[in-house]
Amino acid sequence: MPPIIDIHIHIQPLDQFKPHALKLIQHGRKDYAEVEKYSASATEFLKFLDEAEIERAGLINYVSPEVIGFGPEVNDWIAKYCSAEPHRLLAFGSVHPKFVPDAGAEVQRLKDIVIRAECVSRWLRPSRGDV
Repeated sequence: MPPIIDIHIHIQPLDQFKPHALKLIQHGRKDYAEVEKYSASATEFLKFLDEAEIERAGLINYVSPEVIGFGPEVNDWIAKYCSAEPHRLLAFGSVHPKFVPDAGAEVQRLKDIVIRAECVSRWLRPSRGDV
């Protein structure tokens, strides 16, 4: 059987969530303790991947301080988390030009800290009226 890659998993720093956003994630979940465990430990998450026979995972994070609570530091958090096994844990980050002084420099910085892919913010894309 070919290897399995799950390219869109949200592993996020729970302490960076705004309280209302975190409550939405917690609401009705019977597995929230697992969410906490995997967010706190890349080693535990890798064990989960092994049990599920998943070879690699793309871990999604994005800058959204106004809605979710994540500032640009979320990129550093996910880069550090994925450094536990960078061949298997692929860090996705993002740039929100409203929250960094130089979006181009931030893209380069993410490359330097081994963010392997970036979610392009809607703020970087032209609106329909601009095309």
